[in-house]
Amino acid sequence: MTASPLKLILEELFFSPVPFLILLLILAGSSWRRSGWTLQSKTLLAVWMVLLLSTSSWFFQWFAFPLKWLTPESVHKQVDAIVVASAGVHPSGAPTPSSTLRAYTAGRLYLEGLAPLVIVTGGVTEPYAPPVSIKGIHIILRGMGVKDEDIVIENLSADTYGNGVETVKIIAERNLKRILLVSHDYHLFRLSSVFEKLEEEQQLEVAHYSFAANQQDTARIVPWWQIFDWENFGRLQTIAHEYIGLLTYKATGRI
Repeated sequence: MTASPLKLILEELFFSPVPFLILLLILAGSSWRRSGWTLQSKTLLAVWMVLLLSTSSWFFQWFAFPLKWLTPESVHKQVDAIVVASAGVHPSGAPTPSSTLRAYTAGRLYLEGLAPLVIVTGGVTEPYAPPVSIKGIHIILRGMGVKDEDIVIENLSADTYGNGVETVKIIAERNLKRILLVSHDYHLFRLSSVFEKLEEEQQLEVAHYSFAANQQDTARIVPWWQIFDWENFGRLQTIAHEYIGLLTYKATGRI
């Protein structure tokens, strides 16, 4: 990793949570020295702790570790179809950043010759009106050179379980025997568990493999000046949502 210029490091630190953490700690300490453990000093310390944990890359990695441990290993293998799970579409029709990364990964795997077919599942619901051919993941795949006839769009589902229900129908209709599921690493365990459950219920003999769209992000070493980052708060929300989804799906028998 090339070292960032000092100016860039200082800018990132200045606009990071670090100044706020220092300020809150000074205010909490001053309040404690003046009045002891009053409601004000306790509140300031509590806010400092919440900000410290919610923006810390170390805390995020600890919080996400059980989910990463469950994540299936990414496999680069020849299959009958690549199944890419959408992560949403903007009202304009543009894919969200997460959908874009998943689309790029699926398109790259297709162009590498791993599968003759790409199935796009979910992500095209209200208010994303048809035609789906100019929206979401499809436009990324087409831009990368994936042939229209090699793209199958499943646009009836609105969640992970629905992705499985509708895509398994396509798998059965086309008699596909091997598929490669593409999503973010934190989502792969729930996604693959849903597919395994549905295929077992319908007595389909399908071998599936997984491929994380964000492998480069997870392998990246966080530099010391980015240990506290505002984006970690959103990452924690994403992982918390996945934990809730796993518990809910397990409790309702969907995985």
